[in-house]
Amino acid sequence: MSDKSNSERFLIAFSAIEGEMNRRIKSDRYISYSELVRRMSNIDRNYHRFQRYLEEFGDLRNAIVHERIDGEVIAEPHLKLVQSIEHIAELLTQPERVSPNYLMKVEYCLDSDSLKTVLHKLLPKHYSKLPVYDSKMHFKGLITTDLIYEYLVKNIKNIQGEIPDISVKDILEQDEKKRLVEFIPAHSSLLSVVSQFERSLALGKRLNALIVTQDGASNQKPLGIISISDLPKIYDKINKDLR
Repeated sequence: MSDKSNSERFLIAFSAIEGEMNRRIKSDRYISYSELVRRMSNIDRNYHRFQRYLEEFGDLRNAIVHERIDGEVIAEPHLKLVQSIEHIAELLTQPERVSPNYLMKVEYCLDSDSLKTVLHKLLPKHYSKLPVYDSKMHFKGLITTDLIYEYLVKNIKNIQGEIPDISVKDILEQDEKKRLVEFIPAHSSLLSVVSQFERSLALGKRLNALIVTQDGASNQKPLGIISISDLPKIYDKINKDLR
């Protein structure tokens, strides 16, 4: 248990947030806290996400620092609010990264692989998707169970009750939806993960997966894959302790 008062804990977390915003803005003149919040919210989706909280924190900071009776704080914040600002300060200044918790061995296939090969990778572990690369590890697309189903339905007349002798490349070439995949570096924060999914949604696009590589390059070996099904768990982490 901390031996600091709620107001002391609040001011420490507040100072961390304000210091990080000043570091990011890099202005050679004084900028008020409210202006820092406004600027950062315009240039960084993570700050925009918490803008309402940050503005409220500014009002409470002023009450703690300026409104006192005989030197005593008269606006002692309650514990829940202190936990909220400490959590947001951690998210913005020391965010949890994709690495190492979201790195894993990623199954992938080559565009020259046969459908039978791909099914042998998908079915035993109940995978729904695999990233596809060519022989030089250039990313070519995403093969999914629904894409395979769509391909088979379109070509049902050519199927004689056996797994057709076709390659992954054949299937990808008929993917009219062009399943959207983006790449992120391993040092990305969990906040940036949800921001990328949200940004795609705002543009009217459905992001199928984020593939994690060392530097976020599409021609690097996949180190992890984050899909929509992972978002609830990530949101739980981000929204923890927020009132």
